[in-house]
This record gives sequence, structure tokens and C-alpha cells, in this order.
Amino acid sequence: MKRNLAIFDLDNTILNGDSDYSWINFLIDIEYVDKDEYERKNQYFYDKYYEGNLDYDEWAEFALSTIKGKKPDDLEGLITKFMSSVIEPMINVYALRLLHKHHHNNDVMLLASATNSVIVNPIAKRLGFENIVATEVEIIDGVYSGKCKDTPALGLGKLEKVTEWMLNNNFNDFKNTTFYSDSINDLPLLAAVTKPIGVNPDNKLREECEKRSWEIVDLP
Repeated sequence: MKRNLAIFDLDNTILNGDSDYSWINFLIDIEYVDKDEYERKNQYFYDKYYEGNLDYDEWAEFALSTIKGKKPDDLEGLITKFMSSVIEPMINVYALRLLHKHHHNNDVMLLASATNSVIVNPIAKRLGFENIVATEVEIIDGVYSGKCKDTPALGLGKLEKVTEWMLNNNFNDFKNTTFYSDSINDLPLLAAVTKPIGVNPDNKLREECEKRSWEIVDLP
């Protein structure tokens, strides 16, 4: 029998907050990057994202500048500290109940995040996701180039990457698919699945959910 597919956004859906934005703030706090340069830009891109009009190429160049020229091994300690001090407290236990429900139903579970894979992969591992779609980061000669490897997983890009993942994993259509997201940026994928669910949706997505009679879940 064909298993159902449950797709989850990460930031402000499973997490109480944004992992990308929090990563930059974490690096500012530990004085790994310059506060004056990064704080203002971080807030600017954060606001643009929640307005639904982020220039992702511009954002990616900024976000990935924090790891440009580094080897994956160089970041291990930083990522571990970030996970324990920042991400762990951000995990919404009520969102974990949604994960457990789908796990209990033996559904296939996919984490689909616009955030870059350097940050998403350790979070996915912590949450128990084996299947991940994220913005992949380019590595050249063993170091991060500071660029995306392919299409960023934002908006239509997320829909394209999830569709590609589905075709590679024997899901030939969007029948019996559920997608949880907080963001108007995820409208293309929400519109494609059988059961779109707005989780603590932003104002624009809440309006869209009400207009289209999509389910809304407001988690504490």
C-alpha cells in the first residue's frame, strides 16, 4: 500500500524562530563576525523574507559569507555549539507532537527548508528526519565557495526540489501529501499538496488559508 507523505517546513513551523537568522545572530554574539556589518543586514533580509519579497540570491550571498572559504570540518565545533545553545531551546514541543503523529501513522516524512544545508542537516538529524530538501551549498576543492550549489529551496524552488525528491522516491504525484508551513513564501508547494496546513501562519498566509479554506494550526 502506498504510504502518505508528510512534508514539514522548518523555521517558525517546527522551530520557534528562524534558524538562518539565529545563526547570524549566534555568530555576532560570539564575535565570529562583525556586529556592525552583519546585524543590520540580517534584520533587513529577515524583514524581506516575512514580507514575502526576499531576493534569495542576495540573501544567500550574505548568509553564506559566514562560511565562505571554510572546510566542513572547520565548522563542526561552531555547529555543535549553535545546536545546543540556540536550536535546542527553539524546538517547539507541540510541533514535535505533529511529527510523532505522522511517524506513528508510518507516513514518509520530508523536511523541506529554504535554509542552507550546512544548518539544516544537523537540525534534521536532531529531529529524526532521514529525508531532507534544503538549499544546497557549493563545495569546491574541499571548501565552501559561498554560493548555492543549485536552485535555492524557496518559493517555486522549494516546489521544484520537493517534486524532484518525490519522483526519485516513488511518489509520482501529490496524492496523499500534507505540507505544514508558516510562510507565504511556501505558497507554491502549499497549493500543490492534497492537504496544506498553515502552522502559526504569517499574516499573508493566514489570509490565503482563510480564503482557500485551508486548515490552520496555531501552536502554543
